[in-house]
This record gives sequence, C-alpha cells and structure tokens, in this order.
Amino acid sequence: MRKEFAERLIIMNNQDTSKIKICYLADAGSIHTQRWCRHFSMLGFEIHLITFRNFEIEGTTVHFIDAGTIGVSGGNWKVLKKVPAIRKILKKIKPDILHAHYATSYGLAGALAGFHPYVITALGTDVLISPFESKLYRMAVKFALRKADWITAMADHMRDTIISLGIKPEKISTVVFGIDPEIFNTLHRNIDKGKYIITSTRNFEKVYNISDLIDAFAIVKKEIPVAFLNLIGSGSLENEVKAKVDECKLEDSVKFFGRISQTEIAETLRKTNVFVSVSSSDGNNISLNEAMACGCFSVVTDIPANQQWISEGINGYFVPVNNSVQLAAKLIYTFENYELHLQKCSDYNAEIIKEKGIWNENMKIVEKKYVSLSGK
Repeated sequence: MRKEFAERLIIMNNQDTSKIKICYLADAGSIHTQRWCRHFSMLGFEIHLITFRNFEIEGTTVHFIDAGTIGVSGGNWKVLKKVPAIRKILKKIKPDILHAHYATSYGLAGALAGFHPYVITALGTDVLISPFESKLYRMAVKFALRKADWITAMADHMRDTIISLGIKPEKISTVVFGIDPEIFNTLHRNIDKGKYIITSTRNFEKVYNISDLIDAFAIVKKEIPVAFLNLIGSGSLENEVKAKVDECKLEDSVKFFGRISQTEIAETLRKTNVFVSVSSSDGNNISLNEAMACGCFSVVTDIPANQQWISEGINGYFVPVNNSVQLAAKLIYTFENYELHLQKCSDYNAEIIKEKGIWNENMKIVEKKYVSLSGK
C-alpha cells in the first residue's frame, strides 16, 4: 500500500500539484480534518486550514480564528460573525479551492464567504439530523449545500438525504473515508482466551448512546464474569458515563482510555473479541471499519451506516437503537458461539474492507476532482 501511494505521489507531482492550493475550513482538532490535510500535503498540494480550534497539523498552514468555545453538539451560530475574518484570510492566501468539512457551522460560514470553487464534505449529523430539527437549520443546510460546487457524502444513504433536500444529484459524490491498512490490520492479533473483551471507540456524546452500552454490559457481566469493556474516546457526557459505571459497580471491569492514537486504537482492537457501536445515527461508521480491519466481530445498531458493512450472522449482529436488553442478549450469544462467529467473519471482513474501505484508494476520487476544479 505504501508503494502504491508513493507511485501515485510521483504521478501527482508530475501534474505539478504544488501549484494547487487547497484551503480547508474545518475543525483542526478532528481526526478527519487532520487525515485530509496530511494526505493531500503528502501528495504535493499546498494546504491551508482555517479553523476555530487551534491545533498544529504537519504540512499545513493553520489560520486560527478565535470564535470562543465551539460545542460538538451544534448551536454554534456565533461562528457566522467570523465570516469577514474568513474572507480576509482567503483574500490573503488566494487558494484554488475552498473545502469545508461539515455542512453546518463551517459549511455555512464557507458558503457565506462567497468563495468558489467551493466544496463541502458532509459528515453525518449535519445532513442526517440537523436539517430535520428545525426549519432554521433546514434552511441553513440547504443554503450551504446549494452554494457548493461539489459535495461529498460519506455513504449512499447520506447522498440520498442530500438529494431529498433539493440538491442536484450530479454535484454529489459518495466518498467513503476508509482506513489505513498499514495501521488497522490483523497482524499480531492476540486474543486472551481467558477473557471476553468488548470494545467501543465512540465518543461520549448523546448520539452514541454509551449509557445504553453500560446498561447492557451490566447484564453481560452477571452472565459472563470474564467480560471486560474498553471505552475509547472522550466527550461532553464522559463524567456522566463514569458515574453510571460506578453506580453499576463495574469500575473493575470497565477501562477508560480517553483519546489515544490510531496505532493504540488498532493495538486494542487486535485484542478485542467484539466491537460495539450503538449510535442512533452515522454517516459512515469509520470506527466499525477499523474494527473490521482488525478482525473483530461486531454488534451494532440497525442503521443505514452499518447495514452497508455488516451481514447479519456473518461478521456481526444488528440490534435496535436504545435497546440495552437486546444488545446484552446478542453479546452473550456471541460469546457462547464465538469460535464459529470468528471463522465466518475473518475472510468476509477482509474482503469488504479491501473492496470499498481503503482510504488511499477512495481519496483518488478527490485528487482527480481537485485537479479538475483548480483548472490546472
């Protein structure tokens, strides 16, 4: 994979991508933003980032605009007051393309900045939930998307939703982010046969329903004393989740990792029996992709984002949203039949990830579009 990337780097450099200047408008603290910036910087593009959170990113010139505290749950209308500052930076750096990540907040601010060519990448909640919460949100999202020259969605169900908002289908492309197989793979996979390890890599926010997972794990622990739960991530509900763990007297069986590197996540997943994701909504569940690539069987909510990756009984099970009893039942059943499940899922996971879940392959769509939009 590294060899293929190096070969493409040579091809892109022959196209003189150093003359193509991309300015992202996105959260510098997001792993997604960081991946995009580093990837296209390595391909030879000149990368700038305008952001309301100040983080350094290798190969990227970061332009920080202080907009105060930015909430992950939305409601950040105050960032629209920073549109003049965004315009000022754009006038200074003169990018070939402005690319916002998230249709609300950053996407709306970018649309109001009036720069073209303008690209928006929708990430999930911004088009799957926000437009249906209020008329004001719906108007804002539709305005931002209509101003974009190109839109990328992380999955086909997101693309369908964007089309339902009145956006022309021809300017929307499905671009699955995918994983880096050099990091997420089954090499050195090492399961402790004396334990039943369940892992979640979802953050502690309302949409991810971590509280439901704790309720389910309390049931599982009574039936399976060797069960242990890994919680990787952070978020606004972290203290609430920790209090629930203490209330259920599970503190000796639940490990909080906080935010850790992708390498550390992969190492933990290779020691995991079952990956769990009980979110109410997702664009594309990249956390699920990472777990699959590391050889995990999965128990996930029955939502479109997961349906494109999981075949019931082959590489995972579906459970209803907000149903901790059924989640517990599936986790117990998986434990009782684990060896059989593992035999079925290993090859299937590897095949589907190779087919449509590799980051470098999926980003070729974006590389080509950047060159086309820049006119260089």
